[in-house]
Parts: sequence; C-alpha cells; structure tokens
Amino acid sequence: MPDLLKALRPGKVLVSDGAWGTFLHVKGLIPGECPEYWNLTHPEEVYDIAISYIRAGSDMIETNSFGGNRYKLRHYGLDDKVRELNREAAAISRKAAGDDHFVLGSIGPTGKILITGDITQEELYECFREQSTALEEGGADAIIIETMSDLDEARIAVSAAKQHTSVLLSAP
Repeated sequence: MPDLLKALRPGKVLVSDGAWGTFLHVKGLIPGECPEYWNLTHPEEVYDIAISYIRAGSDMIETNSFGGNRYKLRHYGLDDKVRELNREAAAISRKAAGDDHFVLGSIGPTGKILITGDITQEELYECFREQSTALEEGGADAIIIETMSDLDEARIAVSAAKQHTSVLLSAP
C-alpha cells in the first residue's frame, strides 16, 4: 500500500475524483433519496463510479459518505446505520482503489449550527468521531473534511478524526 505523505513530499500533484452526486443521479439516484444508503442497496453502482475514476487516472478517490453523519442520515430514518454506511462506503472505494491508489473518507457538514444552539460541541464531536472511525475501519487512508462553512464545525471534525483514527486529515 502506498504512503500518501510520501507521495506528496516530492511535490507530486495527485489527481482525485469529483462529482459523486452527479454520477449517482446518472446511475438512478432520485432527488430526495439518500446517496449514502446506496452503499448498502446499490453497492455495484457505487463501485462502478469509484472504479471509473481509477480507470480515468485518479490517484485517489473519495468515499460515498459526504452526508454520512447521524444528523444528515436522521432525515432519512437511517441515523442508526452510520457505522455500517460509512464502513461500506470506504470498503467499496478501497476495493476500487486496490493497493496502489488512495481512499479519502469524505465527511461533510451536519447541517446543524453551533451558534444557534442547534447542537453542542460535544454532540458534533461524537458525530464526527463515529463517522471517521467507521471510514477508517472500511479502509480509508485519509479523511477529507469538506464543504463546511462553519470553521468551528470543521475544527471539531478534524479534532475528532485526529484523536480517534490513525489516518491522514485534509480540511480545505
């Protein structure tokens, strides 16, 4: 298995994937349906997206887990499946990536706002701990914290992943 930090040290540019949501819709995901649930119900379609990025030349691919936290999944009645959905998301991407490409476990925002009292820091921390550890269990090499506009939420996500996993972290 290659080492992500080692690959980045010489200044090499690594190519990643993108547009998972778009491709899920092309595969048949309907508006209002939970994308992460497809890791269990349509794993072959999720794998097909992941492997298509590898075949196109990506050095690393993300997981189908952007909204895989308990607060986003609660909207679909799936908040009891956080671990299973995230672990499977990483396992599918790991299978596509093989031993010579990297898997980035995708963690997106919860949709909750700290400043309004919608959620506590402790609840956010636990939410991101749960998701990041499941992604690591499934085979993620790194965790990418993405598309968070609340810096406190992003900081808490990084802290939870850093303290409870041994994977690398990225927070754009």
